[in-house]
Amino acid sequence: MKLKDFLKDKMVYFMAYFINTLLIIVIMYLTLILNRDMFSRNNVFYAFLVSSVLFLLFLVYDYYKSKSFYNQLNNILNSKEDLDCIANLGDAKTSEHEMYRNILLETYKTYSNIVGKYEEERKQYVYFINQWVHQMKTPVSVINLILQDQKEEEYRQVFDSIAEENEKISHGLEMMLYNARINEFNLDFNVESVEISSIIREVINHNKKSLIRSFIFPKITGGEDIFVETDKKWIFFVINQILINAIKYSREIAEEKKSIMFEISKEQSKINLSIKDEGIGIPKEDLGRVFKAFFTGKNGRKLAESTGMGMYLSKKICDKLGHDLGVESQEGEGAVFSIGFYTGRNIFKL
Repeated sequence: MKLKDFLKDKMVYFMAYFINTLLIIVIMYLTLILNRDMFSRNNVFYAFLVSSVLFLLFLVYDYYKSKSFYNQLNNILNSKEDLDCIANLGDAKTSEHEMYRNILLETYKTYSNIVGKYEEERKQYVYFINQWVHQMKTPVSVINLILQDQKEEEYRQVFDSIAEENEKISHGLEMMLYNARINEFNLDFNVESVEISSIIREVINHNKKSLIRSFIFPKITGGEDIFVETDKKWIFFVINQILINAIKYSREIAEEKKSIMFEISKEQSKINLSIKDEGIGIPKEDLGRVFKAFFTGKNGRKLAESTGMGMYLSKKICDKLGHDLGVESQEGEGAVFSIGFYTGRNIFKL
């Protein structure tokens, strides 16, 4: 606590002191006049001087006695996220300080109990989601196996339609699982050196049925044997989400043959992966909000299955991994999503 702040708080004491001293002197002066005695001005000055010195000494003592406690309160005020310092609040010097200390400690205990309760509920929710998603994956896989065994060409169109809807269910389950796990990211990632082209091929193979149905041909250009430091599972989700969106919005184009281009390029400080589609593109007014949660935009409103969560999760994952994720597009001319992998100084090599 600064001295000027302390004196500002004690301003009422100053006023009360001087008014009180002045009243005492006036009463003494009037008493002496009534008794027909003299009261010199020097006596008035000395009375004020002695009283003021004693009062200032009291203020100095009170300031230094309370300074350490107020400094601790100030530190607590400035520590916006670390509230554990409340538990280390030093001994109080006065009953008023003791009251402040008790209020802060009780508030901190209440806050800790509430946070602990919600943290436990959140963990149970994440556990439930993980278990539920894994349970739902089993019937999805069984449906796929059943559809693969069907040979009747008469119902082939129906089977293909069921397979497509089943893929949407599978994708929705994956998104729910990653959304539940994103808050536990620090406990669920493993950074390793991976060949980026191998991840791309895995993503393409994962979506090959959807690509074939939509008459879309993926192409990979750029150098082979280019390795990046990332988490294979999380970056697979990001690239997969970009490809799913590219397929979804490329279907709206009437052309029979469409392509999605994966281009890998190497710069001095990072490796870039750009994914370019020939879809309907993103309107200019929507570009700045592509990575916001639940934002579907003009294009998303055309498709009922758009949730607005895929690119939000992708951006969040890239931020946590230390990668760049950006987008460029013009309406009617497709979109280009770019992922930047830093090769020098990054969050894994500081």
